[in-house]
Amino acid sequence: MPIADDCREFLNRNLSALPEGCQKVIFDHLRYEQHYRDGFFELIVGRTLQELGADIECEPDNTETNSKPDFVARFPDGMVVVEAVSPVLDRELAAIIGGETPVTKLIEDNVPPGWAADIRALPSVRPDESRRHIKAYLKRELDIPPPSRDDEEVEIRERFEQGDLRIILFPQSRHRLSADTKIAMYNATTYWPNDMAVLRGAVERKREQLSNLGSTTLVALNMTSTTSSREDLDRAQFSVTVSDVDCYGNEVPAYFEANGLFAGGRGEPTISGVLAFPEVGYLRCADPILWVHPRFEGDFPQALKVLESRYAPDTGAEVSIEQAKRVDLLKNLRFVQRK
Repeated sequence: MPIADDCREFLNRNLSALPEGCQKVIFDHLRYEQHYRDGFFELIVGRTLQELGADIECEPDNTETNSKPDFVARFPDGMVVVEAVSPVLDRELAAIIGGETPVTKLIEDNVPPGWAADIRALPSVRPDESRRHIKAYLKRELDIPPPSRDDEEVEIRERFEQGDLRIILFPQSRHRLSADTKIAMYNATTYWPNDMAVLRGAVERKREQLSNLGSTTLVALNMTSTTSSREDLDRAQFSVTVSDVDCYGNEVPAYFEANGLFAGGRGEPTISGVLAFPEVGYLRCADPILWVHPRFEGDFPQALKVLESRYAPDTGAEVSIEQAKRVDLLKNLRFVQRK
């Protein structure tokens, strides 16, 4: 496929821009499916550090700590040790959608001529489960003539062991849909994410790897997600903003409850900050954002200070945000273009 050629070209071009030692480390990760996500993110992190002006080294041996950090980035005004991590977010959402996809395809195959389907609820079917009973039901219930007027609707509703099925059929002519448009709206999944613990745990796991280095340290975090936001990472690293009401029902002013990963403790922190990438992929990669540890008293290289930076509240209840001074940092990576 042409897009596969474009993706391979993207990988080869950006790998070739890395130092030779880095090329081999990341190439070895990209070769295997179980390490591919990590390898791709490491490629993006390495190229980002280069675009920010650093000379990088991958997995250098540290005889004093017996560790091999992912990157050592040497900027003109300082050195930063970086560990990259790609936690799996939206795990529950992926499982839900994965179970619903086969049923969606059955509906699409059986929507009668002239109609489009608005899917309101779907049973979740495991890959090893039979779908014959659902297929037979859809084939029977969706065997209806074309609509006779634009305001006509037909509701299909059934309860299966794997969950409820509810479909609203409406005429394609109502919204001037093409004859090929069988599913026009899809509202099956209502999902409230809880990725805060995953984000926090991903950073926490890198603490030992970055301990006793005597350098400024960063965890580069791949937080690509359908649902996770900057505010989720605010809560994971810093704490939560709490609002409450008193016994008379009056709202009490919001306050900040410091219970995140970066809360408490004394002295210089093991992890100086988190360099989070909100979106990572072949088509684009959003500019990284820097979360600064409240106890970090050092000075980041000037190149990192151009990023959007987020700090724990001082006296108020809101996270302090410094807007990015430079945008579109990664345009030189030349992401794959849609055709």
